[in-house]
Formats: sequence, structure tokens, C-alpha cells
Amino acid sequence: MPDFTELTAFARHLLPFSRYPYRGRHVGCPVCGDARHEEVARIDRRLKCLPTVACSGCGLLFTNPMPTDDELSHYYRRMYRLDYQMALSGPKARHVRKRTRQSLKRASVVADLLPANGATLDFGAGSGEFIHAMLDKGFDAHGFDLGGSYGEHARGALGDRFRIQSWQEADYAPRFDLVSSFHVIEHLAVPVAAFAKMETWLKPGGKIYVEVPDLGTPQSNRGFGAFHFAHLLGFNHYNLRLAAARAGLRPARIQKPTGIIFERGPGEDASALKQAGLALARRAYGEASPTLSYFRHHWRKTRKWVGFNAGAAAVLEWPGAPVLGTLASV
Repeated sequence: MPDFTELTAFARHLLPFSRYPYRGRHVGCPVCGDARHEEVARIDRRLKCLPTVACSGCGLLFTNPMPTDDELSHYYRRMYRLDYQMALSGPKARHVRKRTRQSLKRASVVADLLPANGATLDFGAGSGEFIHAMLDKGFDAHGFDLGGSYGEHARGALGDRFRIQSWQEADYAPRFDLVSSFHVIEHLAVPVAAFAKMETWLKPGGKIYVEVPDLGTPQSNRGFGAFHFAHLLGFNHYNLRLAAARAGLRPARIQKPTGIIFERGPGEDASALKQAGLALARRAYGEASPTLSYFRHHWRKTRKWVGFNAGAAAVLEWPGAPVLGTLASV
């Protein structure tokens, strides 16, 4: 259960037209290193002050100033699940069902790439559903995450197959046929280093399966509604491939624009990837104004927030709880 200090910090994360409680530092592009960038938005989907820029070299969208390592570590260990998913404790049944469905589909995608009883590692495993899905298919599945209530839930269910640690702390031997990472890389300030670390955990012939949100098409453009504190980076198809190429990886199979299975091999042409990534970013995010999709998304988030507070009010026997519950069901 969060303490008073954490709940106060959480409230600061919610207050519109104010800064997030971090100082950060100005950085060059986390993928290509280019120091030049173009401002895309000054606010995020909560209408809070969050500067987002597009790299003038490869088109990567990223928060700048970027939170420091210490600021990120504290946020993800103590605040993330409360701030991002309104979770005061472990994962809810609805969350587990949704992630289980996703995990079964992903497991089916990679099953034919792996040897029988192959070893797999899930980077940023959350509450562990992909590990369970791979175990059900007969693989030697493992994973890790930073912890918190979701990590404790996974550790309780999976035992030693699940570790509570950061990716920088992880010290696995190169014994895995597959390293997976689903909607994690966009949370990291140093994606190339993360790809390089994953590569060290692979045995010869091993694969890396990465999915991130796709911010590379006009259809994916929710204006500033696509930006929020938890997602430091916004990838399109080409700058995701560029990040992997800089770690000595190439696409082995492309499932969807930003859902790619990588393997070791000669890197792709960095110059071509940079040009294509920049062109795609300018078409998709030339102007980060609010869109209809943004307002739909924001309304869903508002209903979730109201429902969360209705539950808390009911526990406290506050008379206004039924009103909040009615709003949440609209």
C-alpha cells in the first residue's frame, strides 16, 4: 500500500497544467545520438507539462528533458502501477485475463522458431502471463521485472523462474533461445544499450522479440494524447530497427510495424533507416494537436479514474461513492 508521500506524489502526477515531479536532464537522441531535435508537444494526454521532441536525425519521439536514472528507478519501483493502472495492490482479474489472451497469441507466434523445450526469457515480465503461456507450450520459460505489487504476484506464482531486478542488474548466462520484451523498450532511456544487453543473453541462433506502441502512422496519431510520463520514447518502424541495428541485430520476421523478431547479423543501412524514420515521423506527427481519438482515449481514462475512486470511496463509506460508481458505468 502506498504511503502518504507516494500518494502526494501521485496527486502531483494527476494535476493538469503543472510539471511532473522530476528535474531530468537534456539529452541527445537515445537511438541515433543526434543533438538536433524539433519540438512536437509541450503537454501530454493529462494536459500536464511534458516536453516531447522529434529527433532531426531519425524521427524518434522522446521526452526532453529526460528523467534521470534515479528518478526513473523510483517511479517504476514505487509509483508506476498506481499512476499508470490505478493499482493499489496486485493485478486485477480483468488485467490478468487481458494479458493472458495477448500472451497466448504471442506464444503462438514464436513457438515455431524455437527448439523443443527451448529456454525463453521475458524482459519486463510484469505479472508473468507470457511466462505462463510459454510454460504451457512446454518451454523452459523465465522472466524478470522491477517488482512492486505485480512483480510480487508473479514471483509468488512462478518462484525462481521470476526475478525481481532491473535490466541493468540482470546477469543471465547466454543460454536463451528467445528473449522477449513487450511494451517495455519505450519506457527506457537507453534503448540501444537494452538491445545490446538482451543480445548477451542469447545462445547461438537465438531470437529477440520486441513490441512497442506504433507512433509511425497518421492513424496512430492521437496528437499529444499519445504522450505521457511513463513512455519516454515513441518509435516508428524504422527507428526501432535502427536501435536494434546499432546493437548488431537485424529483423528475422516482421509481425507488424513495431512488432519485430530480431536475430544477430550484419546491421542494416543506418543512413537509410534514419532518413525513412524521419520522413515517417514528420508525416505522422507534423503537428501534435488534439484529435477525436485523443478525446475518446481521455474519456476512457477518466472513467477508469472515476471507477478507481468510487471503489476507494466505498471502502471508506463515503456517501458520494454511488455517484462516482454511476459515472464510471456511463
